[in-house]
Amino acid sequence: MINSIAVNRWLALAKDDEIVIDSSDINHEARENMWRFSPFEDEVSTISAEDVVEFIRQVIEARRMKLRGKEMLFYCWHDFQCRQLRFSLVSRSHGRLPFACQVSETSDLSAIANRVVSEDWSNDSYVQEPSEQQHGEQSFVLLVFVENVL
Repeated sequence: MINSIAVNRWLALAKDDEIVIDSSDINHEARENMWRFSPFEDEVSTISAEDVVEFIRQVIEARRMKLRGKEMLFYCWHDFQCRQLRFSLVSRSHGRLPFACQVSETSDLSAIANRVVSEDWSNDSYVQEPSEQQHGEQSFVLLVFVENVL
């Protein structure tokens, strides 16, 4: 059960969205199926990582019902530069996700939810400028939740 009014609003917007399938163009699929979420300042305190996990689980289930046998990858990540939770779908036949950076895939949705809620939205000292490590001393690796959706 989602306790946050804001997250319930997001679910109402996203769960029945049309799905674009374009096995010849991964970037077209990714763009057309992408959703972005970030709370208004007065909503931050009402959102928990558990709400975000349940929200994503319900979106995945809604996508699964729509796809019925069409194999796609649902993926979700924290866009730290935009301070957003993002997710999208691409055809599994592409064999990859549409990121230019190095990706670390996880099946732990709570890792993404905790990162976006606790480390970003609920963190008053969240720094938007890249750290020294992100300037090239250490390569950037994006943590991405991935689930096969049939």
